[in-house]
Amino acid sequence: MGELVILHKQLGDTVLLEPVLRKIALVTGERVHLLCPPQWRPLIELMPHTQFATGKRRWMPDSLRAFDPGGRTTRAAAFTFCREKALLVPEPGWVTRTHRAIYSQMEVIAPGRRDLARWLWDATLPEISTGYEPPVLERPPEDWTREGLCPAEPFLLLHPVTTSSTKACEPGQWATLLRAAHDFGLKRLLISGGMDPWHYEHCARIAQQAKDLGVSVEDVSGMTMVPEFLHLISRARLVLSVDGAASHLARALDVPSLTLQAVGTPSAAENPRHAHLAAGSANAVKTLHELFTVTDAMPDTSATGPLPASLREGITGSLRATR
Repeated sequence: MGELVILHKQLGDTVLLEPVLRKIALVTGERVHLLCPPQWRPLIELMPHTQFATGKRRWMPDSLRAFDPGGRTTRAAAFTFCREKALLVPEPGWVTRTHRAIYSQMEVIAPGRRDLARWLWDATLPEISTGYEPPVLERPPEDWTREGLCPAEPFLLLHPVTTSSTKACEPGQWATLLRAAHDFGLKRLLISGGMDPWHYEHCARIAQQAKDLGVSVEDVSGMTMVPEFLHLISRARLVLSVDGAASHLARALDVPSLTLQAVGTPSAAENPRHAHLAAGSANAVKTLHELFTVTDAMPDTSATGPLPASLREGITGSLRATR
């Protein structure tokens, strides 16, 4: 019945799950069945090697891998009928008596300095230790939007929020970057956010401060469903965001992006299309200009999406969606 993977986390974490799902699919020779929050189902449709778990493959898989020790994942694992159930956790203190009763195998592997995507990839099927490539998604189809939401002309999308307000950056810095992007030639500027009250307030403050600098910003916060959000990011000329789902999605869809991190240390630059800086960095405008210049000179491959070798070849290559 194939392999079942369970992860009940936020949208950004589910994006970072893509490389290990691709790896499992290559080894097993068939699609991986993923059990995750149902609202992320559109995201799963952009992973040709993965499908949302339903029916027998949900309840009676050949084996099960759980990548988080949370209550929803633990309950789902308990009611799944298979003998091989594996749990991966980063610290031994996360393993409980309940976990020991449910899982036949438990691995404790510290992430170290690795991000979630690389940690999961390294810790799963470790006999395959080469060939890691960051998350990659297929381009959302045209009908994942609605009339009037996604501009036809080049536009910048700012997504300055995530589930935690501790990651938010000062509105003034975003306003300065929006003014700079406008001066660089991107006249259409959009700002998006979720439906939390602080999201609306934060986005409104940014839009007002940008207006004070002479820049008009379209605020679409709270107006996008998951498919529309994925489509909007995939069509943007540039994405500005905090460290979260929008940043991970922009990279997976290969949309040029600048991420500002208010918490933690920004990752080292590995791709000229994606930059990470600490919040409040004095180099933000300069980096945005460099990013704009470099990506403007680079050929646009977003129409088909950049695919790693493991998606172009073998089982996952043959499972690519055709749109």
